[in-house]
Amino acid sequence: MFATDLAIGNSVVTTYSLTSIADGKSIRRDATAPLGAPRTLTISHGKKNPKDPKSPDRHLVRIDWDRSTAAGLIETLSAYLVVESPESTTFVDADYVAVFQQLDAIMVGGGGALRAKLLNNEP
Repeated sequence: MFATDLAIGNSVVTTYSLTSIADGKSIRRDATAPLGAPRTLTISHGKKNPKDPKSPDRHLVRIDWDRSTAAGLIETLSAYLVVESPESTTFVDADYVAVFQQLDAIMVGGGGALRAKLLNNEP
């Protein structure tokens, strides 16, 4: 299992503390976030098709940050990553690292140019 507290980030580090765990899913929250603006980290594991035991494993990491608007409404920024991996040894750890580095390059690298295009709905 992951450590109870997870400190995640580079320039902005958030520490998520375990609040619940059940059925292959854990929920952690940032205890320093204001009550009206929670920050939540969810990690879960399962099968792509739960009825098929040979179905690829599915792993989810999700972060949700809530904030109040000037009008007092709550808005949520959510980001999640789903990794589907076969149980075979076709792919090795270096393959996963390469894929994650490519995703990181899109979302964080290059001064944010690719992320800006993504968030601007560009195909």
